[in-house]
Amino acid sequence: MSVFPRLAPDRREALLAEPTGPVDVVIDTDVTNEVDDQLAIVWALLRGDRLRLHGLYACPYGWDGPRRLGGGLTSALGQRRLRARMAQQGLSAADLPVLDPAEGHRRALEELHRIVDVAGAPTDLALGGVPGYLPGPAEPVECPAVDHLIELSHAERDGPLYVLAIGGATNVASALLTDPTLVERIVVVWTSAYPSFWPEPNASFNLAQDLHASRVLLDSGVPLVYLPGYYVGEQLRTTFEEVRAHMSGKGPLGDYLVEVCARHSMSDGPPGTSKVMWDLINVAWVLEPEWLVTKLVATPGLGPDLRWQARPDAPLMREAVDIDRDAVFVDLYARLAAAAIS
Repeated sequence: MSVFPRLAPDRREALLAEPTGPVDVVIDTDVTNEVDDQLAIVWALLRGDRLRLHGLYACPYGWDGPRRLGGGLTSALGQRRLRARMAQQGLSAADLPVLDPAEGHRRALEELHRIVDVAGAPTDLALGGVPGYLPGPAEPVECPAVDHLIELSHAERDGPLYVLAIGGATNVASALLTDPTLVERIVVVWTSAYPSFWPEPNASFNLAQDLHASRVLLDSGVPLVYLPGYYVGEQLRTTFEEVRAHMSGKGPLGDYLVEVCARHSMSDGPPGTSKVMWDLINVAWVLEPEWLVTKLVATPGLGPDLRWQARPDAPLMREAVDIDRDAVFVDLYARLAAAAIS
């Protein structure tokens, strides 16, 4: 079992302080699971004035019918909507597609290479991660992303290395288990699940896929900026009409984002159909922390029923409670427009 360093309270609070200048970041992503990852990655690439992006790590993701309908991956409302669509089409859980996490990882890595190609960014930014979930609660898996994160964390820098975790925690947990001293050098910015005060079982794709990894992240004591998807990140809604109006013709990256959104189901619904761009919240916090309202709270544990377990004596984490949706999209659209004419 890995033994993680215990940070002094003042050191932890310093690491969890809001960023005030350009910062070093990597992005750990299940891109192609939804379209919000692509928007978040492109936004980060466009904000080189504030973010020094050192790596894009592909993480595993997958699903099957039973898990989507009750395995902690989908909210109650999401399950209700899915069941309604299935009933309309005469489908059962057995008819839903199955995606192996190794295939999800392959798709994510392939898309990362596509993004850096469209952006004209260095090809070595995109790195493969763990191609499946952790095999046990203390069993790391070696991969290029884990090796890169550990090596990068040891480089000299002012301030921490920020890991923007916009998928499951598999790669991050594997790195922490491999080198527990990462606790002293990185800050994990993770979007997932419900606020820590939420009394009901969590339903979250990022949380429930790899529970071993999620518990490592919560129990390691690594400085954590926790950005609940419900109901904070959920405010980051947009429509395909808005995306097309403000991204189409805005250079190769703008056209790329319109293309991926057009392939997504957000483009299929009647006028007013929206999509949450959850993962923009991670980039927003490191860019302009004042766009979010956050507070320091004790890091909860995660029970076997996926409920949060209060741990008043646990290390502090920073948790978001609100976000300025408009500021986020205004900046994203402005950066795409500026890049198109530069």
